[in-house]
Amino acid sequence: MDINPIRPADLGALASSGATGAGSSVSFKDLLADALNQVGAKQQAADAAVTQLATGQGVAIDEVMIAMQKADLALQMTVQIRNKLVEAYQDISRMQI
Repeated sequence: MDINPIRPADLGALASSGATGAGSSVSFKDLLADALNQVGAKQQAADAAVTQLATGQGVAIDEVMIAMQKADLALQMTVQIRNKLVEAYQDISRMQI
C-alpha cells in the first residue's frame, strides 16, 4: 500500500497549473478558485465514501476515515487562510494614509 503525502491545496494548484516558472502568469482569482474546487472535491469524495460504507458496498472503513480526514484538514486550512486574509484586510483598512 502506497502512502501519498498530503499537500496543501495551493501547492497542488500551482503544480497542476504549471505556474512554477517566473514567466507564467496565473491570476490570484484562478488560483483561489482552483484551490476551493479541490476542497469541494475532497468533501464530495468523503461524502461518497461514507455513502458507500453506509449502503454496504465494498469499501474499507480505513479508506473512508482517511477521505474524511483529508476533507476535514482541507476545510480547516481553507478557513485559516480565510481568517488570515480577513485579518490582513482589516490591518490594511486601519492604516492611516
